[in-house]
Amino acid sequence: MGKDLFGYRSSGMRHEYGSGNLSEHDLVAWGTKRISMANLDVYAGIVGRTKRHHCLMFHLSSRHDDIELIYPFWILRDGARVTLIDTGFVQSVALARNVGEYRDPIDILAALGVAPGDVDRIVLSHLHYDHFGAPDRFPNARFIVQRDDMTFFSGVGRLQPAGALADASSVAALEALHGAGRVELLDGNKILGAGLSVVRVGGHTPGSQVIVLEGRTGPIVFACDCSHMYDNLKTRTPSAMIYRYDEYQRGFDAIELLASGGRWFPGHDPTMLDELTSLGQGLYGLTT
Repeated sequence: MGKDLFGYRSSGMRHEYGSGNLSEHDLVAWGTKRISMANLDVYAGIVGRTKRHHCLMFHLSSRHDDIELIYPFWILRDGARVTLIDTGFVQSVALARNVGEYRDPIDILAALGVAPGDVDRIVLSHLHYDHFGAPDRFPNARFIVQRDDMTFFSGVGRLQPAGALADASSVAALEALHGAGRVELLDGNKILGAGLSVVRVGGHTPGSQVIVLEGRTGPIVFACDCSHMYDNLKTRTPSAMIYRYDEYQRGFDAIELLASGGRWFPGHDPTMLDELTSLGQGLYGLTT
């Protein structure tokens, strides 16, 4: 058992902080290992919107009123090279899951002049249906995901209620792509290059990871479902979809520390669009 970045100890499916919560020292140590600042154009694509009960998005909440959610994926473009953070989902999934105002991610990419075959890397925050689906639509992409998520959703997770939050056919397709050498399974944190890194925090799913971009004006943290809404982190309240509560709580610490001096974006909070510039056709631009 060894330490990786941030002082995690890793052993199989279990990851623990070596000395409790992250410290400022951990953050400084991570910063010295980061690749230099990225020079990327960053966009959010909004695949759809829906409403969910407050008690679903905030664990143990007594409120049953609806709150609005958006469904983003992120596009990072460096000249001709395109990286996605998550893939969005197809229309049949939107219909089955009651997601309205649907826009196909392929159409959103087309508004930027990006064809599916132009995407060469996809970093998956986790394997729930609203973040990952239909990988065959990206014929040239390499997928990066935590091994813990792949192991769970392709194995024992299929027999548990939590497994229903993944699209089974998409997970099966990802397994096939792994066999073809197009999936990189991570066992913790990794610097991906060009100012882009991932940090495994778990909590929401076995291998949930946040993505960190070294922007021109400071770090940008894509928390994805490690904090669905800004208020999840603010109140230290996970959503009701919990794999490990302790990891969820430490994930909140990680997001705060990683975003120190910069910004972070949650997984589904529509107020994050106030930080972006609307470009039409479901696209929003982010100044890095």
